[in-house]
Amino acid sequence: MSAVLRKKIESGAGVPPSILQMQEFWEQLLSKADDWARNAFDAETQPIVSCRKVIGGRTASALLENPFTLFFAADVSPGLCAIALDERCAIQCAATRLHQDAAGLEGASSLFLKLLSEQPTIALWQKFASGMPDHNTTKSHTPQVEASGAAGALDATSRYLEVELTLTFDGQASHIKLLYFVDYMQRYARTYVRQLAERKAKACSQSPKSLSDSVRASAIALDAVLDRMTLTIGECSQLEIGRVLPLTSADAGRLFLSAETVNGSVDIGTGELGVWKRQRAVKLNTPISESFAREIVEL
Repeated sequence: MSAVLRKKIESGAGVPPSILQMQEFWEQLLSKADDWARNAFDAETQPIVSCRKVIGGRTASALLENPFTLFFAADVSPGLCAIALDERCAIQCAATRLHQDAAGLEGASSLFLKLLSEQPTIALWQKFASGMPDHNTTKSHTPQVEASGAAGALDATSRYLEVELTLTFDGQASHIKLLYFVDYMQRYARTYVRQLAERKAKACSQSPKSLSDSVRASAIALDAVLDRMTLTIGECSQLEIGRVLPLTSADAGRLFLSAETVNGSVDIGTGELGVWKRQRAVKLNTPISESFAREIVEL
């Protein structure tokens, strides 16, 4: 495996599939970032999600070293914990507010740039947090706090979803990092899936095919399985942090695609691990099992 391919695969490490599959959420994230940039940068930026990964609290604390990071209070923003601009973003925010060319602010102090970019960053938080359950974006609340006041307090046991947005303007790329509390995002994803299923069910016409259409529109869990092992109940009871369980037959070039059905988990095909559009992906090497396909056709 090439170093470039390995780096791309690792860039999405640990992100639960339920979160990655919230297509509407990710599309709105980019749309809101683009809308914000038109005001903050006075430019079109064509934002993309360049990286998504789950990190621990200690790794997340690296954002403290960025002078253009704002943390948000857990009671006001339980999901979106922090937003970090890079220096170029901060300079552009300051230049737009001062109505002058960004080149004139090169070399300005970090404190000066932080003060001028703080309000645009809060405006960005309001855009991203708007519509997310339990987020209060009214102006009567002061959202920014010290890192210890954010959800999870950047504790070593807390987990976060770090999302990097890349914005391109004036021919150069700039980056904005968003920090989400994983526990919140997993709850949000479950709500998202349930509401999506409800909308699809409601959209089904009242015809003899409505039940079939509803079933076809229902979500089903697919797992890409590297390897399986068997343990006794006694062995499972002795599992503890730090225990290593070797995957003796694991092969990234041969994965089993497994579907969760009412009768349990069923292997429906094989594939290999790879990358597609900056995300980890599974490429099917075989057709799905004939029996499984037949059951779908007969719905």
